[in-house]
Amino acid sequence: MEYLTLMSAREAAAAIRAKEITLLELVDACLRRIDEREPTVNAWAFIDPERARAAARACDAAEPSGPLHGVPVGIKDVIDTCDMPTEYGSTIHRGHRPSRDAACVSLIRRAGGIVLGKTVSTEFAMYQPSKTVNPHNPGHTPGGSSSGSAAAVADRHVPLALGTQTSGSIIRPAAYCGVIGYKPTVGTFAIEGIKALASSLDTLGVLSRSLDDLSLMYNVFCGVDLAADPLPAREPRQVRLGFWQPPFGEPSRDADGLRLAITRLRAVGYEVAPAVMPDSFASLNDVHAALMAYEVARNHLYEYEPARRAQMGDSTTAVIEQGWNISFEAYLRCREQTRQAQIAFDQIAQSFDAILVPSATGEAPAGTSWTGDPVFNRMWSLLGTPALTLPVGNGPNGLPIGVQLVGRRDSDRVLLDVARRLERAVSG
Repeated sequence: MEYLTLMSAREAAAAIRAKEITLLELVDACLRRIDEREPTVNAWAFIDPERARAAARACDAAEPSGPLHGVPVGIKDVIDTCDMPTEYGSTIHRGHRPSRDAACVSLIRRAGGIVLGKTVSTEFAMYQPSKTVNPHNPGHTPGGSSSGSAAAVADRHVPLALGTQTSGSIIRPAAYCGVIGYKPTVGTFAIEGIKALASSLDTLGVLSRSLDDLSLMYNVFCGVDLAADPLPAREPRQVRLGFWQPPFGEPSRDADGLRLAITRLRAVGYEVAPAVMPDSFASLNDVHAALMAYEVARNHLYEYEPARRAQMGDSTTAVIEQGWNISFEAYLRCREQTRQAQIAFDQIAQSFDAILVPSATGEAPAGTSWTGDPVFNRMWSLLGTPALTLPVGNGPNGLPIGVQLVGRRDSDRVLLDVARRLERAVSG
């Protein structure tokens, strides 16, 4: 019954509702896939097969309770769950059991979803690598910090999983693992019950293999069924697309996904025009790094106390120490620069339905000693814009590459609609 693990969340929910399959059959198929692949991929921080089967039986015996009825979901291990350990990717919190679910987990359960388990996060959702590897080639990183969620979805352990992004933690691993990653406008999805990293930047998002599943989760979290009320149909030339190659990274390597997407879109009638950004945007990654470090240091005082500090990885400690060296005045300057850049980008983005930019630095880097560079994600996290990555194929080493779509703040519905229109052309 391998076909069950190929189903999208929406397809699975519809099949369960129509009694074409049982939830127990679906959960068993997912668990068999995990048994087969987990020793290699290491996507899971916690999973309890018998708990999952018991929940599946209970669901099968009940009437459908919501749009996610019976769908197995992976939850990133920085998101609180009252019935499973939540360790934030750190030995400091080993065995920690929150007293209640995070808001997003409660909404998933209320919509009928089954929490299959906790997916691996890098330490405190920062840069210290985890045990997870890229399912396409275990000698390469899956990206981070939503490493387990990206790998589990790509490897067909679950149809969808939750991730978080403060820097590049949804878009980059999704691109490296060849799945769809969606970071909504900051504040769109409730983050209560998620371990704070940098509070002004932290954003909850979704990783999936289907754009339909993003609209499904938008319904779960926001109460808006985008599929039931689609935007009017448009011809390709009526969709306003822009592109921007940022002035950092290595264009010869990093623009492969962007160039391929533009070529394919133009071949089927889409017009893709250059989006001109201010020269000042070249400094936004530095602004993001400073602002994030300042907030990280103050959100991790408990973990940084001398009694616990040695349990943290070098990458985590480095960000915290950077943050303690940033003054409050410098932090305020970063906030002001961010506000000005948000105003400037919103004005530019009004001319486009979506702007195409690189998702990541080419294919997933070899080795698992780091999670890759978030150079193409930092500024969009800083600006709080919606961002979405679509797979476009494979790079020269046979690993996935993607293209990122960004838009104005609170233009999520338009961005998701544009992604749906572009998906077939972009993927070739």
